[in-house]
Amino acid sequence: MSYNYSLPTTGSLSFVDFLESVGPYSSEISDATAQRARLRAVLKELKKETHSTRDYQIIINTIEEYLPFLVSIVNCIQSKELVFKRSIETSWRSTLSDHLIHTGSNAPRISCMDIEYELIFVLMTYAYACSLQTNDLLKNTDEASPTYNKAADTLNTAASAFDFVANEVIPTWHQSPENRPVETIREFPVALSKMALADAQAIAINKALVTSNISNSLVAKLYMGVAGQYEMAYGLISSITATQDVSTDLKKYLSDGTLFYKAMAKKYLAMDANDNQKMGQAVGFARDCKADLKSLQQASLSKGHIRKSAIAARAAREQESVGDLLSKYTMINDTVSYETVPSRQDLQRVIPGGRGVLELKHYSLPTPVFGPTKQKEEKSYLLEGRYF
Repeated sequence: MSYNYSLPTTGSLSFVDFLESVGPYSSEISDATAQRARLRAVLKELKKETHSTRDYQIIINTIEEYLPFLVSIVNCIQSKELVFKRSIETSWRSTLSDHLIHTGSNAPRISCMDIEYELIFVLMTYAYACSLQTNDLLKNTDEASPTYNKAADTLNTAASAFDFVANEVIPTWHQSPENRPVETIREFPVALSKMALADAQAIAINKALVTSNISNSLVAKLYMGVAGQYEMAYGLISSITATQDVSTDLKKYLSDGTLFYKAMAKKYLAMDANDNQKMGQAVGFARDCKADLKSLQQASLSKGHIRKSAIAARAAREQESVGDLLSKYTMINDTVSYETVPSRQDLQRVIPGGRGVLELKHYSLPTPVFGPTKQKEEKSYLLEGRYF
């Protein structure tokens, strides 16, 4: 599963209103405005639907149809084939700022100048939709189903889009204002990329547990890898200083995720210790795992102003099976092995480093439908050479 994003909405925009002349691209500019209007309408309609009836593939398809026109305009502006008579201004609603926790989904849209602002939010929305589609794909789906592969791949696509925004688009926005939304601060999409890739890895682990003979020690290392990505994402988001605070709900999701996946690593370290007749360690890791899962749930219930974390709900489901393991290992140790149960601090020293199982995909912008074409000897327009 992945974070349950709220999709942004945007204000209306006519590209021709900002251009000195459309040159030879009159029909193409009109088509670009029409494609953007479609995206705006789809996002508004989605807000009216219940979560169970939303079709995120419609959002993905609409953005994929709009992007070639937006990329074309960006390239034409950078190559001077199109010139703005005044700076283009677009408005997008920030859905990951903390005002949502206090004022609901009707927080005001934030207006900023430059075409890069538009590109940032369109790509971020695309990544959100991919993540949300993953949650739909995994509903009532068995881990052995090929759908799990598609879900992991879709999350990897989201991760690559977030990474592209952070490293290829935001650095080109030279006029970024101080009051810009948190979504447009580079560290933010970097963190979301790490979280999405970690969630993809968690899906891959779940599938491997069902379909392959994977060792408990390797599973523990993979879960530590997921926890490490969550921990880095939380650190990046916590380092952001902006006029708006990052969503408390998102921060809690990341902190809960870090604790949950570390607990899952301990579960499989307990099972590995049992496999190797180290019953003291088996009891210790199972004990610590159960305690961590319990504290995760208690922390979730103690903060009533925050929605109950989806990860905390998963912890509740895991706690029962871990409790059974703890009872079993304790009985064996008390009646057969008689080993000393290490302290939490001693066990911490033998927890292995994390490992990854998935590589971040490479995201490329779509081919433009009009305007400049790629020339090997020229590097004159934004993102040139990155989408062919």
